[in-house]
Amino acid sequence: MHATKLSKQIDPPDNPWDPGTPLRPFVTPLAVLHPVKMGDAISIDIAATTALIHPDLPEIAAWGYGVPGGVTSPGPLLEADAGNATTVTWRNRLDASLYQRDPNRPVPTLPFSTAVVDDPDGDNDSVQNYLGSEGGVPEKMPSAPLGWTSTHLHGGHSASDADGWPENMIPAGGQQVSFYANTYDNVDIALGKVGALLWYHDHAMNGTRYHVYSGLAGGYILRDQAERDLGLPTTPEEGEIVAIIQDRNIDAVDGQIRFLHKTTPDTGEFFGPLTLVNGKLWPQLSLRPATFRLRMLNGSNARAYRLHLVTVDPPSIGDQPPEVRVHHDVLRIIGSDGGLLWKAAKVAPRSALTLAPAERLDVLVDLSGFAPGTQVYLINSAEAPFGGGKVPTAAQLNSLWHKGDRPGRNPFPWVLRLDVDPDAELRGMDQPASAFDGVELNAAFRRTVHGLTAHPAHDAAPEISIEGHEHHLILLAETDPPGHLYVQELVEDANGDIALRLPTDTETKKYRVDGWMVGDQTSSETRVAFDDHVGIRPQLGQWQVFRFVNTTGDTHPLHIHQSQFQPLGSAAGQIAYADALGNNIYDPASRTATAPLLPLPDPGRSYDTAEITGWKDTIRVDPGNVVSVAIRFDVPGRYVYHCHVLEHEDTQMMRPIVVTVVPMDDGAPMQM
Repeated sequence: MHATKLSKQIDPPDNPWDPGTPLRPFVTPLAVLHPVKMGDAISIDIAATTALIHPDLPEIAAWGYGVPGGVTSPGPLLEADAGNATTVTWRNRLDASLYQRDPNRPVPTLPFSTAVVDDPDGDNDSVQNYLGSEGGVPEKMPSAPLGWTSTHLHGGHSASDADGWPENMIPAGGQQVSFYANTYDNVDIALGKVGALLWYHDHAMNGTRYHVYSGLAGGYILRDQAERDLGLPTTPEEGEIVAIIQDRNIDAVDGQIRFLHKTTPDTGEFFGPLTLVNGKLWPQLSLRPATFRLRMLNGSNARAYRLHLVTVDPPSIGDQPPEVRVHHDVLRIIGSDGGLLWKAAKVAPRSALTLAPAERLDVLVDLSGFAPGTQVYLINSAEAPFGGGKVPTAAQLNSLWHKGDRPGRNPFPWVLRLDVDPDAELRGMDQPASAFDGVELNAAFRRTVHGLTAHPAHDAAPEISIEGHEHHLILLAETDPPGHLYVQELVEDANGDIALRLPTDTETKKYRVDGWMVGDQTSSETRVAFDDHVGIRPQLGQWQVFRFVNTTGDTHPLHIHQSQFQPLGSAAGQIAYADALGNNIYDPASRTATAPLLPLPDPGRSYDTAEITGWKDTIRVDPGNVVSVAIRFDVPGRYVYHCHVLEHEDTQMMRPIVVTVVPMDDGAPMQM
């Protein structure tokens, strides 16, 4: 039995409800999510509830979703058959509204506290590693419409009036009626998908970070008969486990335990020391020695996860520490954001399952080779903020298990423990994960390319050429000192103030931010914000290439609404975005660059197999990366794209797009 005594692990944090006792990991059973099958119509309440995250803690106030009388946090796992439409009535039953200009606003009852805490030792041991507010001051929230909701089906192929437009907020007592066709995008050109894990969450303008943190999120399965035909589990009893992973902090306030949104003056993103899976803290799940389908969603505000499946061997000599062993050979990735991959992908020993906020992975976990009593751990090695660093070595993983990573704001790397038990209730699949090697999971998959490969490899995915496409160049930028983050759309201009040579170009070109005249000194907060000039107007059915250039030191998960996409090529390009002193070359406030932004020999990160043999709606853009994605919109209307770090999205890192039926010419006069 590969068990580890607690003394050989990191010391757990002190329990704020019972000071002097540890908040023990792996004593909380995982809440297994059983899908709620939707028919033609369903009503879902958005209301106050409570969450019991650990047996040594009381119930904690939260917000959630649910059928009337059954609200939970996270919300219920909804399931729809692909192609069968559903009308969901999202009913706001929250009694909180802090919108400053609402003359009838009730006395607020909020399920969380906020604290901005000074962080003098942030580079070594941030205050975000600790529970509690530690004397911090409440965060000012004058523009956050708390209690006003707009529900978005993330990854859904939705019409614009059902997409959860951020400003279409519903007050307490109101309702949002959304028609979901539950179809896949681009079936008109035979680009079908199979069996996607979507998710629904609040999308209210300037309030998303607080609402999602309060519990307003849940899973949404688009079920496909092809999954059953492949022999994949489609119920928990058969071995399908949906895992919604989120980080949290808690505080003892006036004799209660409350969730705490804790930040620092220099780190506006929330990074919590506690990891919840399906609303339970560091849970445990007993499974038979069989193969299980683990469908993971990163539902955190800002934290990325780099996950490893490990066991911990007891020491072989005396008092030496136990040894962490990686077991990625028992894993097969079979799906990502948009459903099943073309074929299953193996996971190399020196790699990981990486999930930035909003990303999903569908993974087969084969426990058949583990002896009864074995404890198998899912642990996280990602630093926060995440910057796409190297996957740790075996020695570094061993150190992480024993010490955590306090400089990386990952003090407790635990996520989930799986206990191998022949008598467990969940039986799983008899066939090994390796039985899916080489099996075509999605026959309609096509790899998007600029031009068809003349002599493709025998094991290469079929291709589709994105002929006649339009390009959109977008800078991801942050003010210095940090405060505001932007997505800024660029256009070529010989007189522009931004010199940039893309990795695919042979010469440096000049650009300006779309919507600005050269030399304009107007404050960036009043122009080219979310509500200003619409710069991207794709034509219905025409391929588009979005090229994201990251000039910041953080990874940004970019999400485009309505349709799925793929990255072009096998790796991101890379540019030098900082000077020799570490200062950013590009300044989004003045929209100028102090030097040309030039490519580096480093090609940037290589895309994961799940990114290039599957469909995505959210993709990681690491520091300095130039990531190009191909997307084709097949529904007209008004949508958005944005960073899915929620604290970034709420501070202007989001822009609109309008999908048009006919080409748009900004210079043409309007015909009356």
